[in-house]
Amino acid sequence: MGDLDEVAVDEEKVVKAIRMEVPLVMTTYTLPRKVEKYIERVVTLFLEYIRQSSLADNIIYCVQELVVNAKKANTKRVYFLEKGLDLSSPLDYSIGMETFREETLNNIQHYLELQREKGLYIKLMLQIKNNIITIEVRNNSIIAQEELERIHKRLTKASAYGDLEEALVNILDDSEGAGLGLVILVLMMKKIGLSEKSFNILRTSAETVARIIIPRDLVKAG
Repeated sequence: MGDLDEVAVDEEKVVKAIRMEVPLVMTTYTLPRKVEKYIERVVTLFLEYIRQSSLADNIIYCVQELVVNAKKANTKRVYFLEKGLDLSSPLDYSIGMETFREETLNNIQHYLELQREKGLYIKLMLQIKNNIITIEVRNNSIIAQEELERIHKRLTKASAYGDLEEALVNILDDSEGAGLGLVILVLMMKKIGLSEKSFNILRTSAETVARIIIPRDLVKAG
């Protein structure tokens, strides 16, 4: 589906995907607020039908964090293209990030329209198969190696924190502000009985993929 005109959820489609153990996929190009709300409702319904409603608050936070990060990555891609900067160059990356946040916030509609024109998408996939819940957020702006390495270091550190207060004391992302959100994601996963190994960010030849794997029988219910 593309950007949606309404937030009505097709329950039959959700139930069919669960019963057939096939991926339930949602696609957006600009992630307007109505689509964020739609995603929240679909995730809630999905978890309800697989009898994991107790996970809803934590999983919805994680999904929203990942789709917003994917949107930001796509915005970054078109911003760097417009500026004639190379995302894979450490020097260009440093130059671009000095003005990225301010300029895109002040003219976000322009950059969202560029994302649509370039076909830069965000895909959310939910699936339960063989009693394993898989959640993926994909976007077709391939993450730079420098960014990927920084995220993996941040996630490794996050696994050592016992709670959010400790994380706030020790973490401050010096470049983009996205680090703390991922740390909270890891902490929320720990809260429902998962380790940091259940979450990964990787890149393929065409996409950046954020993946959460939840073995249903290992989750601490409630």
